[in-house]
Amino acid sequence: MLLRRRDTGIAPYDAGIVPRTIRSGNYMEKIISLKKRKQTHLKEYDYSNTYAVYFVTLCVHAKQPHFKNPETAVYIADEINYRAHTTKEVLVLAYCIMPDHVHLLIKLNQGYGNTLQNWVAAFKRYTARLFQQSNGVSPLWQKNFYEHVVREEESLEQIAEYIVHNPVRKNMVNDWKEYCFSKIDYDAFQ
Repeated sequence: MLLRRRDTGIAPYDAGIVPRTIRSGNYMEKIISLKKRKQTHLKEYDYSNTYAVYFVTLCVHAKQPHFKNPETAVYIADEINYRAHTTKEVLVLAYCIMPDHVHLLIKLNQGYGNTLQNWVAAFKRYTARLFQQSNGVSPLWQKNFYEHVVREEESLEQIAEYIVHNPVRKNMVNDWKEYCFSKIDYDAFQ
């Protein structure tokens, strides 16, 4: 609905009256970007499914290499391991913490009772708060995340190998086992 000036009946934009926020471009750019935001998740899929395995990618805000420093990457690794082994929310088949993103191959555990989106939101919220307190970094994560629901015919081991070989493809190491922040839980495949 177009707003009209009370006294003339002319739309403000027709009369050349444009609010400062729109003139600067920021407002319209935000509206346009919201309209063009890509749907990253399946519309009718049940993301609380505990039988599904998900290949998840979380990106750092503005692609900043916050995890290049091992002291900061260890926060992320510790939180992944905590949620897998202590709270037992997820089964982590593989992960790789790159300087500007994180790959996870995970499955929600039966007792978790929430969706993948809930798990990712909680993980990102906690790690972002930790980073803000320790490093003054805010925001830490990009909005949203990317996920792929692994199909039955896809090989979990091949996906896990793909994930942990990310540092090799980026020429950070020669063998993925040299990279401290890549891990495959081979026992989880049996």
